[in-house]
Amino acid sequence: MRKASFGIVVLLFGLVLGGVVGAEEVTLTITWAAWAPMDTLIALAEDFTAKTGIKVKGDPIPWPQYHDKLFTEFASGKTSFDICLPDSQWLGEAVVGGHLLDITDWFNEKVKKEEFDPTLIASYCEYPDGSGRYYGVPALADFWSFAYRTDLFNDPEEQKAFQEKYGYALKVPETWSELRDIAEFFTRPEKNLYGVALWFAPMATAGLVDQFLACFWSFGAELWDPETKRVKGYLNSEEGKAAARYWVDIYKYCPPGSANYSMDEANTAMQQGLVAMMGTYLAFYPGLVDPELSLYWDKVDFFPSPKEKEWWIQLGGQGMSISAYTPYKKEALMFLEWWISPETQWKWAQAGMFSCMTSIINDDRYLEYAPVNKVHRVASTRLKDFWEIPEYNEMGTVMAEILNAAVLGKYTPEEAMDLIAEKHEEILQRAGYYK
Repeated sequence: MRKASFGIVVLLFGLVLGGVVGAEEVTLTITWAAWAPMDTLIALAEDFTAKTGIKVKGDPIPWPQYHDKLFTEFASGKTSFDICLPDSQWLGEAVVGGHLLDITDWFNEKVKKEEFDPTLIASYCEYPDGSGRYYGVPALADFWSFAYRTDLFNDPEEQKAFQEKYGYALKVPETWSELRDIAEFFTRPEKNLYGVALWFAPMATAGLVDQFLACFWSFGAELWDPETKRVKGYLNSEEGKAAARYWVDIYKYCPPGSANYSMDEANTAMQQGLVAMMGTYLAFYPGLVDPELSLYWDKVDFFPSPKEKEWWIQLGGQGMSISAYTPYKKEALMFLEWWISPETQWKWAQAGMFSCMTSIINDDRYLEYAPVNKVHRVASTRLKDFWEIPEYNEMGTVMAEILNAAVLGKYTPEEAMDLIAEKHEEILQRAGYYK
């Protein structure tokens, strides 16, 4: 009996010790796209580990595969990650599928909503909009805008020639019409120089839709009636068709092969000096100012995507959410709380990343940390996001493929917008949005 009792004591002690060791050895896995912000997040997470003893590791996925990898794991009901940063438009798809932890009570207790722009709360955290149900916290306040070559824009001979041809000074464009003039001016195929690199790739993520919509909205168009979800008469309005005509026209001033351009191809065009301007989500800026990656790293600056009738800038970026399937929900919430602290957000900003905190964006110290932050300050009050419903991917694919075909001459811009509107209503009808 004594021997048996001793064995039980040893067993219990081992279980207790094992529990302690297990707690100490918790490792949170974060999945995100494979880019500079992911590298920075994992480096900063060392502070979290130092404070809590909870280790953190990253699982970066290339952008083109990120959505499918994320949702394939979600569909299995078991994820290799505990925390993820889904693109803003994926939120509805993930929530409806039951894949993200509902953190509403925690959110209302821990998050000071007044510290973040309402657009970021709605796009990165809340689903449906206005529901008061939260599934993440703001993480990266990315947005679509432009980079340009200062050596070309500041050249006196170029300035003189532009003034003579267009009747106004060569400068950073304030309107889409000015951007077209500049793109035309710098398009010189005989010198292997083109006006602008844009994303025309026919895919829902990291393709044409991401960039077209900033133009579309600034021309005064809307995707749908937000209440009824009716698309016809909105997307294919005269304003929407004018935006499509512009998008087809601007393609003439892009490098050959641009119909398949996504982020990598556009970035490379700028890095190699193939274009005078390029559109991108500005979180990709580090590769444009890196002397090891870019031939023009010291000749690049940035400007907001321009206005036309109105002025809207396409929201990118991601919130930070917790997998509904993680066994480490408590530890993951600890990480989110650490993440949204002002101390961490200032370190994030100092590392050259976009903060979501309004007080940081409006602090002049923020402007010193990255060359794109002056653009972020302007863009932060003009952000607009597209569909966040589960049908987002299908809606985006339809728009990207049809507009890409219009760029290549298969449809007129007007035919393309009418067809997109028709296809979008078919998708929404099938999904049950029309009663």
